[in-house]
Amino acid sequence: MSEERYTTVLAKGQGAIEETLSLLRIWEPEMTRSQLAAKVVSEGILGKATAKRAKDMVFEVFGPRYLRDDTRPARYLKILLDAKIEPISMSQLFLIYTARANPILRDFICEVYWEKYAAGFSSIARADAVTFIETSYNFGRLPSRWSEKMVSRVASYLCGCLADFKLLESGRKSERAILAFHIQTLTSLYLTHELHFSGYSDNAILEYPDWQLFGFEPMDVLKELQRVSSPYFIAQFSGELLRISWMHNSMEEVLDVISRSGL
Repeated sequence: MSEERYTTVLAKGQGAIEETLSLLRIWEPEMTRSQLAAKVVSEGILGKATAKRAKDMVFEVFGPRYLRDDTRPARYLKILLDAKIEPISMSQLFLIYTARANPILRDFICEVYWEKYAAGFSSIARADAVTFIETSYNFGRLPSRWSEKMVSRVASYLCGCLADFKLLESGRKSERAILAFHIQTLTSLYLTHELHFSGYSDNAILEYPDWQLFGFEPMDVLKELQRVSSPYFIAQFSGELLRISWMHNSMEEVLDVISRSGL
């Protein structure tokens, strides 16, 4: 379980995949969040969304997920979008950033979804999310006890977010079927290089928590790196030491290569 306190911010946007794509298309690196919000409102970028809803999407959803770390997430994702990478192929990258910004989502996936999956369950119910939230309070992960209504709302949004990212079936249901969920090659290459160019050591990449979103333990990550490595890097593992020979000098460079590879 993560050390961060949980919030209710996920209720502002859930997966927000279409909204994220729309905002990435108009966002430019020199824009402030206020300028982006003003453009969204003035040009009706989010359709019939109210001005408050549009501003919430920028300040509460898009900003914390993609404009953190000197806007690197937005810059990297925009490279892929401009290169005509299929949006469906980018959704797992959105999941990573959404989970980083919302520890409650990350822990729900790692501790409930994958545990249910491993145990052979075929579905996850809203009641499972309610139990997860209530247990989280007992572990000190909530700043204060949420009302029954808020717990119910956030539980619904957690399940809805998993449906947005194709871990659960969609639809307004109190119980949703667990879908087969497998990491994509683009996701593995992106995450591996993003961590490398963020300064993580090769071994730290192997053990980074984001892989758990895809049900991976370190040895699963190693197998995945060996699967996707050529021609992007060479991964060698001896005992407990991972050594990677990198083929590219920047994230922008490797994204350009990935974009032209047809992934």
